[in-house]
Amino acid sequence: MNPRASIVITTYNNPSNLNLVLRSISLQTVKPTQVLIADDGSDTQTRNIVKRFARELPIIIIWQPNRGFRAARSRNIALLKITGDYTIFIDGDCMLPPHFVEMHLKIAEPQKLIAGSRALLSEGETSELKAKQDQNSVIRSFQSIKFWRIPLGPIRNLFPKDWRTVRTCNMAAHTADIIQIAGFDENYIGWGREDSDFVVRLLRSGITIKSARFAACVNHLYHAESDRSRLSANHLRFESLLNRSTLNPKFKSLLKEL
Repeated sequence: MNPRASIVITTYNNPSNLNLVLRSISLQTVKPTQVLIADDGSDTQTRNIVKRFARELPIIIIWQPNRGFRAARSRNIALLKITGDYTIFIDGDCMLPPHFVEMHLKIAEPQKLIAGSRALLSEGETSELKAKQDQNSVIRSFQSIKFWRIPLGPIRNLFPKDWRTVRTCNMAAHTADIIQIAGFDENYIGWGREDSDFVVRLLRSGITIKSARFAACVNHLYHAESDRSRLSANHLRFESLLNRSTLNPKFKSLLKEL
């Protein structure tokens, strides 16, 4: 029997994006058990969007005060509310094609971190979607070859330790595997590396990576680059994690390529 899926969505003050994302979730062929909004301090507009979709989706909003970029903590608070066996993480600017949850569940395995892919929408495409905010436009946006569903079999397991293949805008694992490493490191404040830290700690716990390319891709809405003023400090913390104990030589070589 397939596990039950919970979706965790990070967001901050972007209700038009979140509206499109939630619309795409409402169109899923297999509905999630939960949709948890990990809100990093948004104003009331975000809560109003969530209330609108509460009639269609099993949705919960988890809000924390705005004290800077604290995605790690917002995800951890959401994890405390998880009831699904399988947790899918996406960002609040990533729309899901109709078979997204269904395909995630098809390739899900215990002790596997599922690395999804993304298609980057242009500024013009994103503006048009935001202007229309309708179901047909959302469905038509999934035309890229990246949304083809192709059985890849053992090819999905070709890079079991390459943490660079994983992004928190589209990744998933069994909830029990996430809980055993205590979720995300909340010492990462500001944009960058909290996701890499999470992946490396999962790998060290015995989890391996399985690719969801040509199975579960998201449409990433265009936006200006996030403030990266904390990236250097976060990278130093991540580098410390990589060097803190005996490493597989592959990790050391990957670090040099950052």
